[in-house]
Amino acid sequence: MYNICFMARRAFNDVAIASFKEIQKEYDKDAFGVFITCDKQEADYVYSKFEDRSQIAVCDFASYINEHWDEFTLDKLVEFEKKYDASPMWKYIYTDRFLIYRDYDYCVHTAAGLFSFWEHVFTTYNIDFYWDEVVGTLLTYSAYLVGKKTGAKYFSMLLMRSVGMDLTHHYILNDPFEMIYNFPENYKDIQFSEEQLKEADEFLTGFEEKHSKPAFMRFSGKKPKWKARFFILPLFWVRQRFFNPYTRDKGSYIYYRAYERTMESIKFYFRYKRSRKYYKKADMTKKFVYFPLHLQPEASTIVCAQKYEKQLYFLDNLAKSVPADTVIYAKEHYSFLGSRDNSFYEALKQYPNIELIDPWEDSFALIEKCQCVATLTGTAGQEAMMLRRPVIMGGDILYENAPGIMRIEDIFENYVEAMENWKQPSRDEIVQYLAAYMSCARPGNTYLLSDDRFKPENISKLAKSMVDYFEEMK
Repeated sequence: MYNICFMARRAFNDVAIASFKEIQKEYDKDAFGVFITCDKQEADYVYSKFEDRSQIAVCDFASYINEHWDEFTLDKLVEFEKKYDASPMWKYIYTDRFLIYRDYDYCVHTAAGLFSFWEHVFTTYNIDFYWDEVVGTLLTYSAYLVGKKTGAKYFSMLLMRSVGMDLTHHYILNDPFEMIYNFPENYKDIQFSEEQLKEADEFLTGFEEKHSKPAFMRFSGKKPKWKARFFILPLFWVRQRFFNPYTRDKGSYIYYRAYERTMESIKFYFRYKRSRKYYKKADMTKKFVYFPLHLQPEASTIVCAQKYEKQLYFLDNLAKSVPADTVIYAKEHYSFLGSRDNSFYEALKQYPNIELIDPWEDSFALIEKCQCVATLTGTAGQEAMMLRRPVIMGGDILYENAPGIMRIEDIFENYVEAMENWKQPSRDEIVQYLAAYMSCARPGNTYLLSDDRFKPENISKLAKSMVDYFEEMK
């Protein structure tokens, strides 16, 4: 019998509930499920989905944190820092895309509360496995750290990006850096089957010819437009600010003061309109390094590239390290236009060898013409790798050991040497890597914006993937 803990806050609740029911039905009728919610409202929703509640428990962390708030002192946080090998603690607090906007006392109380909460849950219910999103909040990171000591094994299921499988397959990770847990380190020496090599080769051929964008991009990447619903957002703000108790609940830190984000779509629209004056067309006759900007704050930077989480810091170091005849083209991610404050673009203007490129420029044309793609952890690096272009990486992500990737801890004054030592991988080396990468794919759509993930046949695939993983971890 497995004791399985599931994150069941909004966006995860229905998949968590359906997957657990499928596991009970098809694989382990005695499985016990523990569902984690942010507040009582979410907890009530989970309970409503089960007629028989004898094999489930629902833990609402807001209620737990509020009940014990005064116990979560700085001394308690220091205790957890030592107990769960979480030193320096602020390193972990700064990986939380919500806490980074809160004051010191709130961060201390909440961080201590999260460690205490997971200690309570994992030891009370003797949890074997814990399913959640990738690490991008202290809520998840503290679960990972506490679980390492208590035996509750954190895992997540992330879409297979950049190989045409992003809406049909996923891989399993069990660390904070989105690494495929079972990716073979000795992949270069593995004898893959003719079928596996053929599949990898056919994908690469199609990618080389068509430069297909990831399928999940169909859900994003639209220019911000004025919408009629903008007129009612002020009313929505009033409702959220004064009549929604959950946005005023300090224990529910993810939703706490969420009304502050109510007007963001309007803000993003006007910010994008103003930001267009900073964009330039790329001059492909120049020598340039291509740096695609990351969404921020997000796990790809605040967790996987924490040293360079402030992307301007990386660009500052890179700008001082490229040769005299080379410029840097930074391009905004067109899926998130308006989300970045224009002060960032003003700061970029202070660098004579950095140009902000129009977000609608063809990314693949930039990859093909550049001297190098510099990225923290972005998909563009993976795409450039498949096209056998030089890639400098400043963070930790699943493709960091792929052929032609230069993982550089400190970019300052190291660009020239890295480029001089780079050797273009052969196409066969790329095919071999892709065969290894694709061999880790598991059937099942896990993309948050895809409604197909709720279909019964997809839930069956996800449940099977989970149970297979449990068996693999024995």
